[in-house]
Amino acid sequence: MDMISFAQVAERLGVKVTRAHRLLNEHRLLALPDEQGKLQVVAESLLETPEGWTLVERLPGTMLTLLDGGFTVQEATEWVLAAQPLLDGQRPIDLLRAGSHSKVNAVAAMQAI
Repeated sequence: MDMISFAQVAERLGVKVTRAHRLLNEHRLLALPDEQGKLQVVAESLLETPEGWTLVERLPGTMLTLLDGGFTVQEATEWVLAAQPLLDGQRPIDLLRAGSHSKVNAVAAMQAI
């Protein structure tokens, strides 16, 4: 899994680093701690389009569903990045990146109970 810095996120999106940190707080980015415990952004939180870099549109809804169901931010992030049996072994992040959010959110709601 590719990890990038908040500075790299800011550069790709054309925003300030402080905005990149806010995007994480808004659950629009995924981040995990590196070996030193410093948060790094999961590169798959971003989509490269012909128009430039953008965010995965439905990611915040999935994250909030999991968080409201009792997951910690790290647990929710790991769930989104892991293959899920109820999604035919697919990773939620891959389905969200492809625009298939309905099934992901339904399974997230079941997992969060």
